Amino acid sequence: MRSSAGCTAAFLPEGAFQMLLNMSILIVIIYTVLCMMYVQLNHHVLANMTGTVVAMTTGLMSNLTIGVILGMLFAQNLVVSTGISILFCFLIGYLIGRPLGLLAVVEGIGGGIMGGVHGAMLGEMIPKRQWDVMLFIMDAMFIAVTALVIYLIQDRKHREEGQVAAVSALKIAKSPAAAPVQTSFWMIYIVLPVVVLCVAAWLGHNPAAGEPPSSGHEMHSM
Repeated sequence: MRSSAGCTAAFLPEGAFQMLLNMSILIVIIYTVLCMMYVQLNHHVLANMTGTVVAMTTGLMSNLTIGVILGMLFAQNLVVSTGISILFCFLIGYLIGRPLGLLAVVEGIGGGIMGGVHGAMLGEMIPKRQWDVMLFIMDAMFIAVTALVIYLIQDRKHREEGQVAAVSALKIAKSPAAAPVQTSFWMIYIVLPVVVLCVAAWLGHNPAAGEPPSSGHEMHSM
């Protein structure tokens, strides 16, 4: 009955939801590239377990969010959304792990495949009337996790510089304190994007005038 209309709406979201969707895509691209650049600049402090954790976490969260977005864009076509997600898994996993070694590449790709496949299924299963809420949750979680990854890298860099300074000054080696939190940076990195997402999600969650209420299963109706 409404399958063709549901497909069209799935491929062509309108209004405020389109704005939220575009913002989600931009956030994933910008923050993933930022993590890649930060890893590239500080790969010398990301040895052993730290580097693999960074690669796996970034690959997992990036592809989980991408999978959810693709699951919404290609609703009723799980094969396409999963296939495209897996392509992103290999690309992001390789790029994030390349400066850290082969083990990090494998971890990044493996975590990315897990996140991408599950994300595509999640995006397909969420009722269309709740897409905006799900996008907001995924974006907020993605921002928070990438912020933790960047802080982890900054903390490792801070500790290594502290140890080098202690040795050069012939002091007793102590474990340096954790890296200080720069309030201005985190306000811009976390708080501002989340506030903007809140506004976009609130606007997108308001149903259009005259739109019939959804049962939550229209994507699967025949």
